Amino acid sequence: MKLSAPLALLFLLCADGSGSAVSHPKPPCRYPPSQWCRSLEIAIECKVQKQCMEVNATRPNQAVPPVSVTLYYESLCPACRVFITQQLFPTWTMLQDIMAVTLVPYGNAKELPSPNSPFTCQHGEPECRGNLIEACIIHLTRHSSLQIIYCMESAADVLNAAKPLCPVVSVPPALRSLRLLVER
Repeated sequence: MKLSAPLALLFLLCADGSGSAVSHPKPPCRYPPSQWCRSLEIAIECKVQKQCMEVNATRPNQAVPPVSVTLYYESLCPACRVFITQQLFPTWTMLQDIMAVTLVPYGNAKELPSPNSPFTCQHGEPECRGNLIEACIIHLTRHSSLQIIYCMESAADVLNAAKPLCPVVSVPPALRSLRLLVER
């Protein structure tokens, strides 16, 4: 049996078994379904605003405390820098409403009995300076400290990245700053 060209085209269009000649284009949304209701802008772009509003209206309103994450790290440690910039910060950016992060720039530092040099750090004296600067930033900026630490840790030179912050953030006297490291 030989099919005519129009009949063959109709057969190909209906070959998906649904009996419909309508193609199934991908939705114009660039976000995965798990993100569709994350914001109003995404819901509108993905054309699921009505569904998201229904889901949010029926979701129980239970106040759950955020997950607490504490990171002890070193300002110049390559592995710590990779973790902060490639794992912690991107995760926090997406989940900050349910995630409380505490940063402790102390890591493998050790306290010494000497008043002239009260600390020694795994990656040397520059790391002790970086830890001290970051401890001051965390102490003074509290809620925005993770963004600032991310900017510093993602820079090629962590200590130079802190220089523009120094005029904005008045660094406490040295003794008070050293005490910040001990208190953490």
